[in-house]
Amino acid sequence: MEISGRLADSCSSYCKMTENFKLLDLSSSPQKPALSCLGQSNGSTKSVYASTMSSPSKQLQVSTIETSLSHVKHASLFQELFEFGADDCGQIIMFPDYFSKDEKVMVQEVAQGLHLGCQVGEKCIAVYKIFGGHYHQSQLQRLHSASPANVIIAADDVYVDVNELAQQGKDGFIAKLRLQRMSSRSGIRRNMLWDVAVLSTTADGFADRVSEGEGGVYAVQSRSSGQKLALFKPVEEERFVREGLYAGEGAVREEAAYVLDSRSNGFSGVPPTAVAQLRLSSVGRAKQGAVQRFMSTNIGSMECFGMPFDLEKACEFASVEQIHRIALLDIRVFNTDRHPGNILLIGEKKPYTMVPIDHGCILPSWFHLSEACFDWLKYPQIREPLSNTALQYIESLDAEKDAKLLRVLGIREECVITLKICSLFLKLAATNGKTLYWMGNYMTRDGCFQQPSRLELAIQGACKCVGIPYTFKLNEFDEQHGDIEIGVLSRRPPNEFFLALENLLLDAVKTENF
Repeated sequence: MEISGRLADSCSSYCKMTENFKLLDLSSSPQKPALSCLGQSNGSTKSVYASTMSSPSKQLQVSTIETSLSHVKHASLFQELFEFGADDCGQIIMFPDYFSKDEKVMVQEVAQGLHLGCQVGEKCIAVYKIFGGHYHQSQLQRLHSASPANVIIAADDVYVDVNELAQQGKDGFIAKLRLQRMSSRSGIRRNMLWDVAVLSTTADGFADRVSEGEGGVYAVQSRSSGQKLALFKPVEEERFVREGLYAGEGAVREEAAYVLDSRSNGFSGVPPTAVAQLRLSSVGRAKQGAVQRFMSTNIGSMECFGMPFDLEKACEFASVEQIHRIALLDIRVFNTDRHPGNILLIGEKKPYTMVPIDHGCILPSWFHLSEACFDWLKYPQIREPLSNTALQYIESLDAEKDAKLLRVLGIREECVITLKICSLFLKLAATNGKTLYWMGNYMTRDGCFQQPSRLELAIQGACKCVGIPYTFKLNEFDEQHGDIEIGVLSRRPPNEFFLALENLLLDAVKTENF
């Protein structure tokens, strides 16, 4: 499927604009503004990515028009490894086994040029920082058992055994969790896991299966009092099917939604969520999964109600602010499963507070953005302008810092790219006065989901601008779905892709209406 019309014109304009520039190494620069730098103070829009970027390393002296696919791949790897080498946090980065032989060689060459170590394992490639001329061998032992899906952290480190840790007492439990998984800012989640651990190690604790939701969901509760502490969703019982998402990834996405929201002081109200391994008699053997604080409600979810079509009556049910807070989260993480059943209603009377739950289907791969599902598009509040509070929230978002957090949690790189794309889109649209209704429609497919959304077409246009082969092909349901060669560029496109995408999105937010 070819891009056409205004989108094609914008792509052509971008290529002409960059024709006289030299593509450097496409790496980040300390001078490159972060995504959070988009301003609204003077009515102008700052560029998210600088049009030229430099680094101390050798430059790729290739013009935009002449850039080969190999150069684009090399630039993508150079950018990632240059950033990795300059970052004080990570010590090792793993590339997946699906890279071709030539791409694996390219990883080794780029790593060597940046004075980084590289080791090829049975299932992945590890690039690591060298200190004093060597890297301790014990840090590379997990190469031979690491997942090919670019999982940086081993499962035992992700799903901490809370029952085992509970034997160390609360102080030891908290200290161990902080070392293994959670930062000093994660007190709410650590206390939640401690409460669950204490209950689950006694005969009074059990898990009662909940009927709602896809896959297994259990309420961790006390036999004697009936008090419910948390919901537990075992990884092995996940049943959802979405493009760009794999069964077994839902738990870390549940956690990611909370971590991202907590960075914004709980703006969207996602309940405290962590991943852990629990032993509960009613569940059977120890299982890994997501643990989320149980939200008590006498009202239920939106599944039990219908939002009034009249704005005034709708606002009596739930405020504009409540709807917007959930919508902003869903746009930010590209939620493929926002339905009435996962919007809880809290409060004794109207207007109710809304609490978003069930975030296992967020952040699909950036080239599989066909299944956005936003039930709030039908609510009249969503057509209202963004408040100053909402605009300040959007302004404060920093996709680069968020991306680092997602990598630590074990989110695949191609899914981290989705967050960066959505953050870019959200900032540009908000800065240019678009409503959440406009944004949601731009991201979702029309009618029977057969044709790509406008966001998907913009992504295709950006790929075309920088020479990334990305097309749409019919599936068995006659739906157009993204198709890209799996490898370096499907995992992480270079920064020039974001430059092109920004240009296309700017044109859209300035000219298109719904």
